Amino acid sequence: MSASVTVRVEWEMGHRLPHHEGACRQLHGHRYVAEVTMRGEINHEPMSPSEGMVIDFTDVKTLLKAEVLKLDHKFLLHRYDELAGVLSGLPGVLLVDFVPTAENIATALLNALPDVSCVKLWETATSYAEVTI
Repeated sequence: MSASVTVRVEWEMGHRLPHHEGACRQLHGHRYVAEVTMRGEINHEPMSPSEGMVIDFTDVKTLLKAEVLKLDHKFLLHRYDELAGVLSGLPGVLLVDFVPTAENIATALLNALPDVSCVKLWETATSYAEVTI
């Protein structure tokens, strides 16, 4: 039998979708929420510190917070965005190799975190993207 453990973290971050035809083409920001899920077997080893767990919530939160710290109060900009040359030298601007959509940011988190099976990234209170392995 497998089980899953999910941890939630929130942060502030800006981005721009350079080829979008709507408002997201503008420089703007969101209060992001990531829900990261790890799935696995429950440890039944008697007297183990993790007995009865897939993984300790604190361990998952520590891994996730380390990645989110790199993003908190930053502005994500695609490396080939026409504004990259102007904004790349500013404090807090992070150039990334992908268009910073919710789907791509969630994928980047999924790839950065070992053993994660799902990342749900809320970009607004009512909208999220979910990526799974």
